[in-house]
Amino acid sequence: MTTYLLTWNPDSWIWSDLPAFLLSLRQGRVTERRWSCGNTKSVPLGARIFLLRQGVEPKGIIASGWVTRATHEGPHWDAARAASGDVANFVHLAFEILLDSRQGGDPPLDVRRFSSGPLADVNWSTPASGIRLSEAAAAELEHVWDEHLPALRAELGVAEEPPTGALEGVLSARLVKHRSRERALRAAKLADFALKSTNGRLRCEVPGCGFDFEERYGELGRGFAHVHHLRRLSEATEPVQTRLEDLAVICANCHAMVHAGGETRPLDSVIRGQQR
Repeated sequence: MTTYLLTWNPDSWIWSDLPAFLLSLRQGRVTERRWSCGNTKSVPLGARIFLLRQGVEPKGIIASGWVTRATHEGPHWDAARAASGDVANFVHLAFEILLDSRQGGDPPLDVRRFSSGPLADVNWSTPASGIRLSEAAAAELEHVWDEHLPALRAELGVAEEPPTGALEGVLSARLVKHRSRERALRAAKLADFALKSTNGRLRCEVPGCGFDFEERYGELGRGFAHVHHLRRLSEATEPVQTRLEDLAVICANCHAMVHAGGETRPLDSVIRGQQR
């Protein structure tokens, strides 16, 4: 898994809808947006992302997430430069954790304290967004980030283990053994599906259904759907790499029917009249 550092300087760009993103994350909704990745043109889908706040206090790491759309060009993030025809490189990312970095909010992870080890070798003052971290630095950053966030992780329902990518099916030794399912992978799937769908809507993929939570419940249902594993993780004997195409966006009723009786049925076998 590759890990990249994105940057944000509030003096250069005002994140006006930050409160809305914070609220969406705490409500369990997809919090996905476009972000500049500087001159980097090779950030892949599924890459790990950390967001570094620069320029003004409080400085430090304020977010982590996953790339839901690889590097692509678009109008420059600076309105004046965009008006003159300038373009920039961007990724889309789904936030796993996003701190309220406004004054009096959640304290960022202060990277200035790293004076030794692999994190000391990272150029934390880089003016460029989109730098790639070494494997050693990425692993250490996951560890210290996880230590920084226990209370917030509990509030958001995020797994206590440090994120290790989209590897699922790993048996975790605790009071009981459970299969690790990466919450951020669900967010990435919903964001990717919305990006490719008509009007960004999340309609159930089960043939013959097409249920849309937003259409039925309005604002309350916007951005909500279930994500179904097309491959049955309970049968895995070793960790498996889950890709976005291994997942399906479906409604709660269809999800229940797919798994009724402990089964994992093909999507096209659920609704009567749609079976082959």
